This record gives sequence, structure tokens and C-alpha cells, in this order.
Amino acid sequence: MRTRTLPPLFVLALAAAPADAGEFRVGVGPLLLAEDGADLHLEYRPDRSRWSFGYRYARWTDTFDDPFTGTSLTRSTTTLSGPTLSYHFDVTGSGWYLGGSILKASRTERAQLTGEEDSDSVTALFFGGGYTGSIGRSGYYDVGLYVSPGTQLTTRTSVSSEEDSGLFDARLMIGLSF
Repeated sequence: MRTRTLPPLFVLALAAAPADAGEFRVGVGPLLLAEDGADLHLEYRPDRSRWSFGYRYARWTDTFDDPFTGTSLTRSTTTLSGPTLSYHFDVTGSGWYLGGSILKASRTERAQLTGEEDSDSVTALFFGGGYTGSIGRSGYYDVGLYVSPGTQLTTRTSVSSEEDSGLFDARLMIGLSF
């Protein structure tokens, strides 16, 4: 419940900042096109600062089918959400950057035939970096990769099991900057 209230509060806090005090970015990624998908990154960078602060939310659903019959076995929904921090090598905010985030990773796996569900979640430190640049006067793009080695997320049902050892967050964002 607390995670659902954080994005609106974050947006309100950033909206209260003076318009000339820095740059606010709203980016979306390709997970929006996935089944039950969401891919959003909100970010604020103070004027002429190398640091930017943000919030990341991503969700996607995978369906796993029996390779012989084509019958749907399980549906697995994964969510990543939490605050982000980036250090830009250029004070304009364009170019290479390093960053980190504290993301809550959660997954719910549901067996389609039996209705059985299993869930797991973990809050982990992700670190990585990427490259960002401008598109015209008010657009931007961001390509980055963040990893959390050793972090485990495991779900099991009577028909399947899923175990991730080491999580990652690939960011392919396009958006608007204000």
C-alpha cells in the first residue's frame, strides 16, 4: 500500500519546485507494450548539477506454455519500483552517467490450471549506468543497465518454479523534459 502512494507524493513534491530550478523528466519505456505492462521513470536534476534523483516503476507479465500442447501453464507478473540516483559526468545532464537505485522486486506466479499462486519479493540495491541525450528542445532518451548480483527471487507452484539469482533493470526510456 505504501508503494502505491509514493509516486503521487513524489510527483507533487517535484511539481512544487520552481520551474527554473532545474530539469524534470518523465520517461516511458517499451514494457508499456507488454501484457499488463508499465515502464515509467520520473527524474529531477537541479540546475547545473551532476546529480539527478528519481523514481522507477516497471511491471510486466510473462505467460509460459506447455511446448507440446500449447496449453498455458503459468502467468508470472514481475514488478520493480523504488528511488533512483544518478551522477552525470557532464553538468548539462547529457552523456554518460553512473547510478544506483533501491528497488523492491516482486513476482507473483499463478498456475493457470489449478489457480495456485506463489509470491516473493525483495528490496535490493541496483547499480549501473548508461547514456542519456536530448531529442529536440524538450525530448530525451536514456539507455542504461542496472544490476543487483546475488539477489534472489524465487516462486514455485505445482507445475513450475522460477528462480532468479541476480536481478537486472534494463532502461530504454524516451520522454519529455521540462
